[in-house]
Amino acid sequence: MATVEHPVHTATSPSVPTDRTSPSALTGLAAFGNDLIPRERFTSVDFLALEYERLWPRVWQVACRVEEIPEPGDFVEYAIGDRSAFVVRTGAGEVRAFHNTCIHRGTALASGCGRFRGEIRCPFHGWRWDLDGNSTFVLDAHEFPAEPAADLRLRDVRCETYGGFVFVNFDPDAPSLIRYLEEIPGYFDPYRPERMCFTTHKTTVLPANWKVVVDAFNEGYHIATTHPEILRWKDEAALEYTPLRTHTRYGGAGWPMPSPRLGIPTDEVDEQELLAHKIDDLIDNLPGYIGPAEADALRAVARTPLPEGTTAGDFYLKRRRDGAVARGLDWSHLDDDQVLGGDDLLVFPNFIGPVIAGAFFGYRVRPNGMDPHSCIFELWTLEERAEGQPHTMCEREVYPDWRSHDWGLVVQQDFENFEGIQRGLRNSAGGGLRWNRRQESCVRRFHEVLDRFLFDAPT
Repeated sequence: MATVEHPVHTATSPSVPTDRTSPSALTGLAAFGNDLIPRERFTSVDFLALEYERLWPRVWQVACRVEEIPEPGDFVEYAIGDRSAFVVRTGAGEVRAFHNTCIHRGTALASGCGRFRGEIRCPFHGWRWDLDGNSTFVLDAHEFPAEPAADLRLRDVRCETYGGFVFVNFDPDAPSLIRYLEEIPGYFDPYRPERMCFTTHKTTVLPANWKVVVDAFNEGYHIATTHPEILRWKDEAALEYTPLRTHTRYGGAGWPMPSPRLGIPTDEVDEQELLAHKIDDLIDNLPGYIGPAEADALRAVARTPLPEGTTAGDFYLKRRRDGAVARGLDWSHLDDDQVLGGDDLLVFPNFIGPVIAGAFFGYRVRPNGMDPHSCIFELWTLEERAEGQPHTMCEREVYPDWRSHDWGLVVQQDFENFEGIQRGLRNSAGGGLRWNRRQESCVRRFHEVLDRFLFDAPT
């Protein structure tokens, strides 16, 4: 079995229990049509099993980036519960995906990421396939019943690309990826994600249900309490929330100004201090949010005296645009909001994060086996590169214990919340959960769309 790197191992077996509650008995846990959301959605093994049965086999999921498989034979495994597929670059340069199982006796053919040396080979009995999945060798084939060549192929998994991301879908009858993405390209395309490359790729296990983590990054309502330092330069109450049909978006509020919650009169705002706070937070407290090619240049001007009559926003905006030109990037089509603040996007169900001019700060979140109280979390930071600029794939970092790594202040603050959230959710005495109708509207929409897949809710 080909392998170079291994994913984080799940704490529990991913196998779905056979004695679980019937799906019809779980309809009381639906969010759609209810004012209060049952907390058992985040704690029930039966609810998690229902997600494995009705959600994950039917949705498009980000498996990897095309840059991770640049050469023929390069592969990346993607696993969700018991389902595993591997994405591979074929000899003709195409990107394909196959179910990660030998058609002979079921052995997994790939683990983690690596390179097949010209062919895919089963480590158990040596059966072989070319990189297009066609059978090329069966040991002692004359001792098997004759079968059509098509029956000996590896089993295909739907695989399509968008913006440099490789998506897979385990449903052969699923709609196309571009149809599934709906409004997302309209928000994402201007940032040219296909020109972005990894700067960091980190994986860990968090002590919370996967939906707790997605929900936390799908709203800005928590900023005032969890990230109070951000209030020094961001009016988080001005964020705009846009629940879409299947996905969500929020953004705006990129122009540097203190939050009204601080009660600082407009004529008392120190523009010099404002500039330093914004740059320091985005570079030092959220490493990777601004790409490394730009970060050093911005850090150098964080405390540069502002020209007379120039605001922090004007100065920051000009520096970013001038820096892009110097790096060979064209941002002339991007408006000021896209350069200053960008868009926070959720590609349902589990890929979420802010994209701004020049960079993407993304999270991929998956359930951790059959444990509803933990999840596998990945942080992907990407930076836009000029066309033709060479790039080497960054090291994949794995931290089984999230506490063993410095994630930067902002992400660390979020991580520190999760254990307490999950512990509190297990206390059923608290009753149903409540959502802010505006600032948590994207969270609400996520759960309504989830119910579309789990309970056929008319969302």
